[in-house]
Amino acid sequence: MQQGQSFPERDLTLFLTFSVILATLVGQGLLLPWIIRLLGLAHAGRRELRADRIEERQARRRAVEAAIERFEQLAIERSLSDDIVKPLRAAQRNRLLQTEGKGDGAEPRGKPADLHDEIELQLIIAERRLINDLYRDGKLKDEARRRIERELDLREAHLANQRDEE
Repeated sequence: MQQGQSFPERDLTLFLTFSVILATLVGQGLLLPWIIRLLGLAHAGRRELRADRIEERQARRRAVEAAIERFEQLAIERSLSDDIVKPLRAAQRNRLLQTEGKGDGAEPRGKPADLHDEIELQLIIAERRLINDLYRDGKLKDEARRRIERELDLREAHLANQRDEE
């Protein structure tokens, strides 16, 4: 104070200030998870993510169905031969099965692309080994090896990005 006196009730004011700060920070921090569970917000993010994935799967299915419909129209309009139509039709049907979460048969799987990705990665590894063996044996120049390695790296990165999106 101006006259040199101590602040009245200084100890009580400090104690109350400390208590209020402690109660607001620690108390609310400890109560927040309980309140979130009580309000049913604990799994809101998971539910939203699940809903987004269902919506995406439905959109992919509709897009593939539209592509199949357009392909059938083109096949009729242009009188495409069976040599062209059969492989494209099979590829489109395979895409449709993948959007439904089914593989070759009718058995649903958790992640339809897992087996495909695993096989693709094994094929990339085999290609990489052969390229490196050819380079070590002097049958492939470094520049060509680097170009091929780059393509393999891009394929591998593409597979990794697809896994991350799921």
